Amino acid sequence: MDNHFEQVRDIWVNAFFTGNYDILSHYEDEHFKVIYEKEGITEGSATRYEKIADAVKNGVWKPQKPNVQSEEYEFDINNTECKVTIELENDGTVIQELWVYTNEWKIVELRFCKTKHLHKLH
Repeated sequence: MDNHFEQVRDIWVNAFFTGNYDILSHYEDEHFKVIYEKEGITEGSATRYEKIADAVKNGVWKPQKPNVQSEEYEFDINNTECKVTIELENDGTVIQELWVYTNEWKIVELRFCKTKHLHKLH
């Protein structure tokens, strides 16, 4: 796996768990979205950063690190896209991250899947 990609992803994940929305915004594409398939909700960055900032300010930003059963990395043929598929231990929830490399790696989508179906790279 691409070491640079792994470093960028680690920084982004740590920024999420610490509530550092400045770092999140650096590694998230300008059109980044979070999709909650079960609820039929799509959340854009602006709303998300506001919620995180408010929760951090009020001392209630305490996301729990999930128990990961498996993590798969699927790079496209040019190594400019990577889909990370994460399956959680307890309930089999599947989370997918879609990353794109232009001048640097940026995440464009975070998807909480309704079922165990997987969205493939194009």
